Amino acid sequence: CAPQGDEAMTFGILVIGPAGVGKTQLCRCLQEYGDIQQRGVYVVNLDPAAEELPYRCDVDIRELITVDDAMSELRFGPNGGLVYCMEYLANHLDWLEEKIYSFGDDDTLLFDCPGQSELYTHVPVMSRLVRAMTESWHVRMCSTYLVDAVSLHEPSKFISGALAGLSAMLNIPLPRITVLSKTDLVNPKEILEEFLEIGSAALYLDKCEQLDERTPNLPYRRLTRAICRVLDDHALLSYVPFSIHDEDASQNVLTYADFLTQYIDEAEVRIPKYRDDDDDEEEEDA
Repeated sequence: CAPQGDEAMTFGILVIGPAGVGKTQLCRCLQEYGDIQQRGVYVVNLDPAAEELPYRCDVDIRELITVDDAMSELRFGPNGGLVYCMEYLANHLDWLEEKIYSFGDDDTLLFDCPGQSELYTHVPVMSRLVRAMTESWHVRMCSTYLVDAVSLHEPSKFISGALAGLSAMLNIPLPRITVLSKTDLVNPKEILEEFLEIGSAALYLDKCEQLDERTPNLPYRRLTRAICRVLDDHALLSYVPFSIHDEDASQNVLTYADFLTQYIDEAEVRIPKYRDDDDDEEEEDA
């Protein structure tokens, strides 16, 4: 049944980003961290083209429709088939609604999303899905956009990836985190440390240009600096580094998400009585 009033609250993290950036691995690591902490962290696979998944899949869109179904029956190509599948889901939200309502209080759902950028720009499927979850199903959500840390070696690629993230986030009405994925592949490590310390796209670009011995292209520099100022103004450079080999990375990402969804505030409402009872027992024993 649906939650009533403030008696129940489910939390959600929308995991988005381009294909191959590490969304599925992030979901796997967060789920494993939740298991260790005895916290309800569940994964909802929203990619109808997924093949093998490394995590425990608690809700799977492939039970409703797959890209292979769309390609074989309707003769779509891979991208057209994926868009059709997501639109099919948007037209059958009762299926997902029933799945969402099966989870309990304080459970956190990780929505592992497809990597096709059109789903977050000119196709309104994801924004429609998010509005249904937040406004009708009362899921308290935030989004995470993943950017490949390896792109730090080439500022132009990094700026392109960051702009794609900004475009997606502007079309999805959720508080957001930007996760810098695959930080273990950045070599030398000083590049990553310097980037995180600077904390500004414009300043980082200036630093890279100082090390570039090629003849400067002034119109290109003016354009990239203007873009970097847009990124800085939208706080897109508040990056959370993530690596599957860093045991603390999952905790850091989940902590940021908890802050945005106010998960900790909700938990504190339910925990104090239990803690007070423990404190009373300790005082009696003393």
